[in-house]
Amino acid sequence: MKRVITLLAAFVLVFSLAGCLSAREDQGEIEVVVLDELPDEEITIKFWHIYGQEKGALLDEMIADFMEEYPNIVVEAESKSNYTNLLSVTKVAINKGTAPDVLVGYPDHFAEYLDLGGLIPLDKFVEHETWGVDLDDYIDSYVAENQQYADGMYSMPYSKSTEMMVYNKEFFDANGITFDDYEVLYWEDIAAMKDTMVGTGATQCEFLINYDSSANLFINSSRQWDAGYTNSDGEVLVDNANTRAMLTYFQGLIEDKVLALPLEWEESYGSTNFLQQDVCMTVGSTAGLKYNLPGVQLDEADYFEVGILPTPQFKDKTQSAMQQGPNIAIMENADNAERLASWLLIKHLTTAENTAAWAMETGYLPVTYSGFNSTLYQNLMNDPSPDYIYESMVANAAYTQLSYNNYDPAFAGVGLISSAKVREEAGYAMEKLYVSLKPEAEDKTIDQIISEMLAQLTW
Repeated sequence: MKRVITLLAAFVLVFSLAGCLSAREDQGEIEVVVLDELPDEEITIKFWHIYGQEKGALLDEMIADFMEEYPNIVVEAESKSNYTNLLSVTKVAINKGTAPDVLVGYPDHFAEYLDLGGLIPLDKFVEHETWGVDLDDYIDSYVAENQQYADGMYSMPYSKSTEMMVYNKEFFDANGITFDDYEVLYWEDIAAMKDTMVGTGATQCEFLINYDSSANLFINSSRQWDAGYTNSDGEVLVDNANTRAMLTYFQGLIEDKVLALPLEWEESYGSTNFLQQDVCMTVGSTAGLKYNLPGVQLDEADYFEVGILPTPQFKDKTQSAMQQGPNIAIMENADNAERLASWLLIKHLTTAENTAAWAMETGYLPVTYSGFNSTLYQNLMNDPSPDYIYESMVANAAYTQLSYNNYDPAFAGVGLISSAKVREEAGYAMEKLYVSLKPEAEDKTIDQIISEMLAQLTW
């Protein structure tokens, strides 16, 4: 019944959005005028984000520096607590004409705002003789993600992250298994450690590896197996032999207790059970590092040493790592002065110095090569202070896989299922595979799991 209600709600959303799209089309093409000079009068811009106390404080410091550099610009920054709420309030604000001037968001969100007529293309700002930036300095895959929209670059990279693997170094060392610094492990090699690392011994775990995001596991593994997932036209491409082979492989890992998902413990993430040593390795976002650190989360008596590695790959298959994290965009309702002020804020937040500092303190990654190569970030990677040892490990693990980062195509839900909905169903598919192997659960074949996924995405 819940799915039926969801489906009905989705129909309502489609017709609602279709109406908005018609309204947007009636407005014609967005005209973007980049002022050659910043006006002298006071300019106030609203900036919506989701950052809490720690990240919010650092962001406020950077904004204060910006307002000192541009004394006639006032930035009213406001946290909307989380991405779900930010998406919801922004869509309402677009329809009311009360949207902020600049905001952070995921590509899925920007695709929706774009269809609602809420964003402006940034190409003229990027290319402007006075205010422009060198896109060659931005990480290639980040630029590509922000250029995926039909007719321009509607956002700039901001708080980018990827996935990394944290492991219980003490347990592996005790069993004679050691890894080189930032060694890329293969799933096949991890599976081969099962007899040594999985069990009830003092240096064994009930499960070998946890994967926090079931959706990321499905999506990134699909890339590694050259299986289809989806594309920017909204096609769902999972009905193929490679997807079935991939799911069959993971089915074996689940049966052998090599792979666990957080739902094993009725959790959203595996951090708690990694710290309790129920599982020996865990894959999660680089931005969530602190939740997997015994030195941060546990009493001193319970500390254990951890190591950090890139995400696992498959032997003789395509290398791929998840590229995730929000970007930043300018809204259509801003006037020319507010748009220029918003652009200058984006430039300020992504200078080499600021993107490096933001990455160092938050677990995100620099969005520019100059940020990666800055003295601050190179010191973090190569000669960290004792307080930043694990942040240094994350930075190096992320850098190892930077050349094969991949992003999801983003598309909105007007006449199609949205990319966010496909991602949600990919996660459900992996969880169904996991649950179906429990003795008390209903048996589901891989064909059934794929068919049910498609049924939720095909009208």
